[in-house]
Amino acid sequence: MKKLQMAAILVGGFVGPFTGQALAVVLPEFADTFDVSVGQAALTMSFYLFPFATMMLISGRLVRGIPPHKVVSWAYIVTLPLALMLLITPSWWLFVACYAVIGMANAFTTPVLQMMLRELTPPENLGKALGTYAAMQSLGMLSAPFVAGLSSVVNWRLTFLVTASAAAFILLARLPVVAAPSASRQNVAGKVQWLPTLIHMLSGFVVGVGVIGVGFMTSLHVGDRFELDAAARGLVVMCGGAAAFFGSRKIGEMADKFGVRAVLVVSALIAALALACIPISPWIVLVALLWAISVAAAQGIQATVNLAVLASPGGASLLSTVQAFRFFGSAAAPISFLPIYMAIGAQAFWVCAAALLVVALTQWLNPQKSIR
Repeated sequence: MKKLQMAAILVGGFVGPFTGQALAVVLPEFADTFDVSVGQAALTMSFYLFPFATMMLISGRLVRGIPPHKVVSWAYIVTLPLALMLLITPSWWLFVACYAVIGMANAFTTPVLQMMLRELTPPENLGKALGTYAAMQSLGMLSAPFVAGLSSVVNWRLTFLVTASAAAFILLARLPVVAAPSASRQNVAGKVQWLPTLIHMLSGFVVGVGVIGVGFMTSLHVGDRFELDAAARGLVVMCGGAAAFFGSRKIGEMADKFGVRAVLVVSALIAALALACIPISPWIVLVALLWAISVAAAQGIQATVNLAVLASPGGASLLSTVQAFRFFGSAAAPISFLPIYMAIGAQAFWVCAAALLVVALTQWLNPQKSIR
């Protein structure tokens, strides 16, 4: 039973990113179904992401006195019928409303499930546990385009059967019972360290805006430089999610062994170097490899930032707030970097690399007392 409950936590890590990316490759089909423009179809994804990120700013504090298993269970009780509604609703506005509420519900699962892992995992193995959770998030992002594309052969709506099935599994498996964050024995005593917290917020935002959110820029670059079709461009971008899936667990183990600060700084430097090399790489295979390295390293930054936050005073309540900035960054990436790419081409990756160097420097100088 314990293994089944732990599996439910990991499925929770998978289903949030999966649901958020479920429409990415079926926007034309989505637009045809509801007789809306492709622009409106793309806007539908924002209706998931922005409520999700906004609610994450406060979700940790709202539920700090409630046992995590109750919070997550109620979130999936809300998600399950709404996911089924996405399969049948004839109205775009009703679809958008259901999708937005699922996004808000997910704001009470993503950080809270990680709090549960903290309570259930010995401190010396927490990096590995959070790395495994990050790998499942990467699997969700990686598999959503594939599942949606496959479902579109029959009906793209079938993609959301995965969301409904995952919610049902989590509710049936029942999550482990752990103490409310405010009553946790693992809470770090002391006042909130605001400067380190701001540094972690900056790091999460840069990961979102400068790496995870610029998959579109990678697609444009390989299309312009190597004249690849849509399928080949998608395969290159998917290399990032695959690398993050296979690498996140190992990065977490390294944080347990070598310390959070060291792995965080090295991950930022590796991501910066990989992105800086993309514009000058002459072979498509090398570009795919560099993109894979940068995304895996970015997941390493996020996982170690999560570890650092949980090791700080007030970390359980602050985790959702810090993580929200990654998703705000992802949402801001197209608005921020598409004009830059259109103006200077692939050299826009150097802007991303420079931002990651700032992350490496600020984290190296981070005054957080409990980070090692």
